Order: sequence, then structure tokens, then C-alpha cells
Amino acid sequence: MKKTALSIMAVSIATLMSYSHAEQAFSKDGKTLTGDWNGTRTELAEKGVKFDGTIATDGSYLADGGYDAHQAPTFGTQFGLGTTLDLEKLAGWEGVTFRALVTARQGQSTSIDGIQDPAAPQWANSQANWGRGNSGSRLSELYVEKNFKDQGISVRLGRMGLGTEFNTMACDFQGNAFCAAQMGKWQGKLWYNTPVSQWGGRVKYQISPELFAQAGVFEYNPENALERHGWNLDTKNADGVNVLSEVVWSPKQGLNDLPGSYRFGALYNTADDSANQYNIGYAKATVGEDRTFGGWISFEQQLTSTGAGRRGLHSFGNFTAHDRTTTAVEDSQQLGLKYIGLFDGHPDDILGLAVNRIHINDRYRDYINSSRAGTDKTLLNKDAEYNIELNYSYYPVKWFMLRPLVQYVVYPGATTAVDNALVVGLGSKVIF
Repeated sequence: MKKTALSIMAVSIATLMSYSHAEQAFSKDGKTLTGDWNGTRTELAEKGVKFDGTIATDGSYLADGGYDAHQAPTFGTQFGLGTTLDLEKLAGWEGVTFRALVTARQGQSTSIDGIQDPAAPQWANSQANWGRGNSGSRLSELYVEKNFKDQGISVRLGRMGLGTEFNTMACDFQGNAFCAAQMGKWQGKLWYNTPVSQWGGRVKYQISPELFAQAGVFEYNPENALERHGWNLDTKNADGVNVLSEVVWSPKQGLNDLPGSYRFGALYNTADDSANQYNIGYAKATVGEDRTFGGWISFEQQLTSTGAGRRGLHSFGNFTAHDRTTTAVEDSQQLGLKYIGLFDGHPDDILGLAVNRIHINDRYRDYINSSRAGTDKTLLNKDAEYNIELNYSYYPVKWFMLRPLVQYVVYPGATTAVDNALVVGLGSKVIF
């Protein structure tokens, strides 16, 4: 898998570089590795055609503890290639844009290979770019958006990941406990974050410059999450829908007169196939249910400022709650701090520290433990798993990032049968 990831990177860079002007590629002042393509990129953007490409790799090594320490490091890699078309410029369709994104994920997981007991999976994966496992290539976004500017309304229709629309979160950490929409981690059998997409629609209403509300309805289809169905476009095996709502307040002068963002949202799912929606206190698919729900509160708030852009100390947090009948995780709490631009010469660098708690539903724990009758020990003997990450995102240029990090997992899988785990890692990202 490592060879596959490296091959994707090499082919991608070579392909994009073939369109780049030699003097602009790798510019220390540029925003992308491939530069302006001798002016072609800017010319296309002015006409309404934009391209974007990234490749991100999460490297992780279990240095101590866990289930089986000191194995080889693992790497999870995601490649993305997308385009955004301004159809107002291209076709005269006022307020209409089109978006398409193809992604590919390949690699391994240190959480699976070393941290977790196979009978008690770690709840938060060490590598966000391995989320949902290997997925080959996927159609991750394919939608049309219409902005009714005078009414403050925008409508999106097509294929999307739920976490790119609702419960959104910056991804300045490697562990998936601190990266992207948290609802997709703890209620993940129903909520699919990118790179998985599904058919749906979202309506957003801008109530005021600092306040908006949005609602969406999205197909729930478990086939979409399968590796072999990355390009699945039919709805033959859909089972109900996800209904989401959210209110977002983004004051420009919040705490300490600094900007922030506060989100309040809810999920309701209507799946009724017992293979998908079942009572978590019993064996899978034996006691079916016809609905589930969940909710979240999240925030990002700048606390201090150096007087230049985003530089300063920032705080963030995510809190989720889930249906105890159908969800193995009852609730989660996450808090973190980021200092952006610690050094004058590197205004985009980020020093980050975060901790989260994943509280396991006692009904689920009781079922798992009771199903192990005759074994010599109770497996899930803790009510929560805790994850901590300290990292430094280093940007020598705007289009390249290196992120050395340390993670510590307390009670991996919510059990003392596995030692607490010390993980060291190195992430990277290239913007083409």
C-alpha cells in the first residue's frame, strides 16, 4: 500500500508539473506547488474555471504500549483533484456554481495494526487520512449550488459528504478525534464524512452577516461506504434519509473583541433495515429500530491577537450526544488550543494541543461483556477512551506542510486489557 501511495504522489506531481512554467513551480512565495502555469491558471480563474489538487499523508508509529508495539510505521494517504466552475461567468447563469472532486485513499492504520485489541477496536483512529479504510478512487463531490443573493438563500443539490456541510471543523491535527465533523466519528454507521458522498440537498439562509441557519436531507445508503462502490450513483440500496439542521453564529467581535464561530445542530435518521438501524444492547441486526438521533455543539474562538490576521491563540471544542438505543458512543467531549504564527518568520505555522473523551454507552458495554461469557476477564471495563495530541504544523511555504506530532491514548478501546499507547507521527500536505 505504501508503494501505491508513493506512486500516486509521483504521477500526480509529474502530471501537474507538465503544465507548469519552470520559473513559477516551487516558488517560495506561491500558494501552490505548480504555480500559475505561465499565467494560464489565473486566466482560467478569471473566466470561471478553477482547479485544486492536494496530497496528504499521515505517518504513525506506535512507540510504546498498545496491543502490539514497535511494529513498522504505517502511512495513510489521500489524494484529491477537483474543479470549481463559475457558471455565471461561463454561461451567464446568475449565482450558479458547479463543484466536482475525486479522491483516493490508500495505506495502513497503526490503530488497527498495533494499538487496539482486535476484540476492542480503538474508537479514535490515529490517522484521519485512513478514515473508512482504503477506498481506491471516489467521487467525493458533485453538486450544483445556486445563490439567491438578494434573499440571502443558497441551495446545493448533488453528492456531498455530510461533514463538509454540517458540524464542520478544521483539520489541523492528525488523529481523527480532532479532524473533521465529529458526528461522523461517533455516529459513523449512519453519518458519512468525505471522502464518502451521498445524494442530497442543503438549503442555507443568511439571517444576518454573522448568523445563518441551514437544513439538509441526504440519502442514507450503506453501499456508499464500501471500497468497491466509490463511484456508486444509484439509490437501489438506500435505507431512509439523514435529516440535518444547524444554526451557526460567527461574531466578528466576540470574546476579547476577536472573531469566533459557534455551531448548534441536530441529526435525525429514518433507516429501518435491522442491518443498519438496530438496538445496540443486542446482537447486530437482531432487534431493529426505525430511527435514531444525535446532536452537537461546537465552537472556535480566537483568544489573543498579535494584530496581524489570524496570528494568536485560538480555542476550539466539540460536544456531541447520541441516541442511547442505537449508538455505541453515548457522548463525546473535545477541547483544544492552537497558536497560529508563534514565530514572526512563520505566520502560518500552528502549534496545537487537544484532548478528547469518548464516552461509551453502558448498554453497549454490557452487551459486549455479556457476549464473552466463559472468558477470564471483562473486556470493556472502562466507560471511556481518551485521546491527546500535541503537534506543530510547519509551513516553510504556503503550499507545503510538515507536521511532527505526539499522541497518547488512555484506555484504547475503553479497556485496561490494552496498555495506554504512545504514538509518534509525521504528517504532510502538498497543495498543487
